[in-house]
Amino acid sequence: MTDAPNAPIGPTTVQQDAQAAALAALMPLGGGVLIALGYAWLGAFGAILGVAGVVWWAVWWRGKHGRFFPKDLRGGSVGRLAVFVCVITVMLFIAL
Repeated sequence: MTDAPNAPIGPTTVQQDAQAAALAALMPLGGGVLIALGYAWLGAFGAILGVAGVVWWAVWWRGKHGRFFPKDLRGGSVGRLAVFVCVITVMLFIAL
C-alpha cells in the first residue's frame, strides 16, 4: 500500500518543513526586492524589467526543481536563494 491517498504530499521532516517555510518567505521577498531595485535604478522601466526578471526567476526555479515546492528540497538551494536575496537587498539599500 504505497499509493495510499492519505500519504503526505509535502515535506515530512522538521528540516524539510523549515526549508519549505524559508523558501515560501524568500521567493516573494526576493521578487519584491528585485522589482524595487529595478525601480530604484531605472524608474518605471526598471520596474518592468524587474517584473520580467521575477517571471524568469520563477520559471527557472520550477524548471530546475520540477515544481515550486519540491519534496526533496535541498538546503543548498535555499541557502543560495537566501544569499541572492541578501545581495539584491544590499544593492537596493546602496541604490537608495
